[in-house]
Amino acid sequence: MQFSAEQHEIWATLYQRQLGRVQRYACREYLEGFERLNLPPDHIPSLRTLNRKIRPATGWRTVRTSVRYTDAVPWYQAFSRREFLVTDYMRGRHELDFTPEPDMFHDIFGHLPFMILPHYTQLQELFAPAFAQASPDQREVIKRLAWYGTEFGLVRENGELKILGAGLMSSSGEMEHVMSGKVPIVPFSVDNVEGHAKAIWNYNEVLFVVDSLEALDAELRGYFEMIGRARESQPVSERLPVAKG
Repeated sequence: MQFSAEQHEIWATLYQRQLGRVQRYACREYLEGFERLNLPPDHIPSLRTLNRKIRPATGWRTVRTSVRYTDAVPWYQAFSRREFLVTDYMRGRHELDFTPEPDMFHDIFGHLPFMILPHYTQLQELFAPAFAQASPDQREVIKRLAWYGTEFGLVRENGELKILGAGLMSSSGEMEHVMSGKVPIVPFSVDNVEGHAKAIWNYNEVLFVVDSLEALDAELRGYFEMIGRARESQPVSERLPVAKG
C-alpha cells in the first residue's frame, strides 16, 4: 500500500513525540518488543516488513483492513487465525495528541511491539475461543477486559506505575494525563472491570492496574475457563452457536 508524504511525516512526528514517553513510562515487555521490532522513525513500515519479524517469532501476522474501528466479532475471528488487523487510516495533524478512532500508528506503534513476544501473544490467544463460546453478556465483559487490560491497562514494576495498554502507548495526550496522576487507578479484576463501559470518544475516567503480565493472564484465564465450563454444562439445545473464524 502506498502512503502520501504527509502520512509519512505524521508518522515521523508521532514517533518522535512518543519515543521519549515510552522509554520513560512503558512496561518492560513493550520495551523489549520495541527493540526487537525496530520500527523506522521516519516512515510508515510495510506490513510485509513487519511480518518478516513477527511471524517467525510468534506465528502471528498483520493484515491490512480499510475498517477504522473493527467490531468485536470480525476482530476475534481474525485473532482465531492469528491475524492482527491494521487499519489503513492515519490520523490528521489536528489529532496528534489523541484520536478516538484507532489509526495505523496506534496499531503498529502501540500493539505490534507486543505481538513479537510469544508470552504476550499466548495471552491474546485466550480471547478468541472464549469470545466464540460466550453469551452476549459475557462478550460485553470480554470486550471490557480487553479494553482495560491490553488497550489501556497499567502494571506495577518494582513499585512504579508503568503503561501496559497499547492505546496509551500511542496517545501522548492520554499517556501524560494518566501518568500525571489525574485518573483513579483500581486493581484489575473481572469484578472491578465488568461494571465500567469503554470510553471511546474521551479519556478514560478510571483505569486498572495489574501486578504483572502473568497476573493479567491468570485473571483472564480464570474467567475464560468459567465461560467454557458454563457452556459445557448447558444442554446442547440451549447453547448459542459458536462463531467461526
